[in-house]
Amino acid sequence: MRILVFSQYYYPEPFKIHEICEELVKRGNEVTVITGRPNYPDGDLFEGYGNENKMNEVINGVNVIRTKIVLRGHNPLSLMRNYFSYPLLAKKEIKKLNKEFDIVFVYQLSPVFMIKPALYYKKKFKKKVYIYCLDLWPESLKVLHISEKNIIFKFIKRICNKIYQQCDFISVTSPAFIEYLNKENDVNIDKINYVPQHGENLFLQVNPYQKQDKLNITFAGNIGKAQDFDCLIKAICQIPNSYYNRFMITIIGSGSYEEILKNKVKEHKLESIFKFEGRKSVENLIPYYNNTSLFLLSLEKNSSIGKTIPSKLQTYMSAGRGIIGSIDGTSSKIIKKAQSGVTCQAGDYRKLAQIIIDLLNDDSLLEKYAINSRKYFLNNFTLEKCTNKIIKKLNELI
Repeated sequence: MRILVFSQYYYPEPFKIHEICEELVKRGNEVTVITGRPNYPDGDLFEGYGNENKMNEVINGVNVIRTKIVLRGHNPLSLMRNYFSYPLLAKKEIKKLNKEFDIVFVYQLSPVFMIKPALYYKKKFKKKVYIYCLDLWPESLKVLHISEKNIIFKFIKRICNKIYQQCDFISVTSPAFIEYLNKENDVNIDKINYVPQHGENLFLQVNPYQKQDKLNITFAGNIGKAQDFDCLIKAICQIPNSYYNRFMITIIGSGSYEEILKNKVKEHKLESIFKFEGRKSVENLIPYYNNTSLFLLSLEKNSSIGKTIPSKLQTYMSAGRGIIGSIDGTSSKIIKKAQSGVTCQAGDYRKLAQIIIDLLNDDSLLEKYAINSRKYFLNNFTLEKCTNKIIKKLNELI
């Protein structure tokens, strides 16, 4: 197959689309990606990508075409310009293509507008469009505290409905998304299925669990408001001071909430517990995961976004460590089903504090959680299993 892929984000940005594309190439397909200049999540252009030679390159067999999108920057205005620049510039790149493709595949994160150039290609060349939906729209606007009653929300919802309804098929990364797309976006339920995200096989190299000198709870990923670090801070404040020398919180990553989180750590005098390691390349995470006791997973409550399955769940499981968290929906159900950890409802900081205290008093379950996590990953979340489902649907649509 000749597959044209649209994704505003691509390697070296921290998303899994490049792994899917490279796996498709390994299986004999020709893949071309139209993306943007890498600048997620910090809003600054990645080093080396100011070079014109980087605008068109081949990465592990994948043809990558980069558009000169407006960078995310450091304020809401530049972010909005970033969101709207990609579909316009991607459409221009379509006009420059010197070959026709069999099908269009969209790795849909935020914003939903990245689907628009795919629909343009569909109209122009009569090809089908297959969406892999990782972020729900307009639901994602609620993270910005834009309510359903807001005129902006209502306006964007009409746009989202039109976009989703024009797609030929949508695979979603959480079962909860199926009901949302059907009820809120009026997408025919027969045009939706569930394909969970894959985790990185690289983290199978992480050593089996070993007890640490301190209970080391690690969070790795985007440090944003949606990850509800306020709940974590409140939980730590509920734990008696006598426990403070027995555990630590390792934060790996960066994002819009990072400085706010650091200030709250200082405000509550928790510097002895929190350790900020900054953003790391995937390859450099293994030593940190070797020294991890278990992982933290949390998302804000009162939103369908909180019912998503964040990709870090698969990553944590592939690394072979247990998971604790304050999270609702499918993620919590998976952790319980896999017997790979313990969770409480999103935002329940008192219960999260009690979970940590219980593990400090009795860590006998940590090895079991670790073994069960990796076992569940191998049975459900490998790149091979994910790609098998995507290829099956691509072939059906063609």
